[in-house]
Amino acid sequence: MSFTNKPSVSLTLDQVLEIVDQLSTADKLKVAKRMQEKERNEAIDDLVTIFSKVKLSAKAVSAIVEEERTQVHARQKAHAGRR
Repeated sequence: MSFTNKPSVSLTLDQVLEIVDQLSTADKLKVAKRMQEKERNEAIDDLVTIFSKVKLSAKAVSAIVEEERTQVHARQKAHAGRR
C-alpha cells in the first residue's frame, strides 16, 4: 500500500478546461505560467538527454556559442534598423 501527500483526482480534459474557465484572469495566468514552466523543464530535460550523448570540447562549445551570439546580434541590429 502506498500513500501520497497530495490527493489525486482523475479528470477529463473537458473537466479541466471547464474549471480553468471559471478562474479569475490572474489565476488563469498562473496556470499558463505553470504549464510553460513544465514545458520548458521538459524541453531542457530533452536537451540534456540529447547533449549528454554528444562529446564536445570546451573550445567547440565556445565556438558554437560565439557563432550564435553573432547571429542574434545581427538579427537584433537588423530589427532595430527597420524601425
